[in-house]
Amino acid sequence: MNKKIIIFGGTGGLGSQLVSKLEVEGYTVKGLSSKDVDVTDYAQVEGVMQEHRPDIVINLAGANADSFLHKLSDTSNREAARKVMKVNTVGVVNVVAAALPHMRSNQYGRIILTSSVLTKKPVMGTGVYGSSKTFIKGLVMTCGLENASKNVTCNALQLGYFDGGLTHKIPDKVKTVIKDSIPAGRWGTIDELCNTVKFLIDTPYCNGTSLEVDGGIQ
Repeated sequence: MNKKIIIFGGTGGLGSQLVSKLEVEGYTVKGLSSKDVDVTDYAQVEGVMQEHRPDIVINLAGANADSFLHKLSDTSNREAARKVMKVNTVGVVNVVAAALPHMRSNQYGRIILTSSVLTKKPVMGTGVYGSSKTFIKGLVMTCGLENASKNVTCNALQLGYFDGGLTHKIPDKVKTVIKDSIPAGRWGTIDELCNTVKFLIDTPYCNGTSLEVDGGIQ
């Protein structure tokens, strides 16, 4: 196997666990934090790609700041929303654009981005974050179309609530409501996340898609 993986956002709750799981599977994995590389700075992202020349890129990096839309009239809320949009849209474009030249030249590549269940089931206060994740669906469709002939695929994981990461930042009272709304009746596990990532790596016919990995939330 000996495939090299870069995971942006690979030192957080879900990211660090995913790094460990994929290493056990035989991949060479490098997890990067926002302190290691600012995904909104193309030059930094390109530098990472040139240094490591990964076969597979996974982007878990993201920003979130909840606010009701009518409260974006407040300067601090507006600035936080701007950061969310920049990291979750410009940052994602930078990751994709910087990864593609080497992958296309190598005739192999897998790009896996992360979207959110909020794109199909909104929650009050998450309008900006959810909208930024909706952007990813169109991006992976076009990226998959443009690069399939080079054996380079691009997909997104439309993630629900997992046992780690942002889920642990949700207030306990709200977590109870959310868990009750999940048909599976539980949070997703890191093993399930890892299995889905491996599926996308091993299945090039799955391309340009956003897979719903959310326990059956409707």
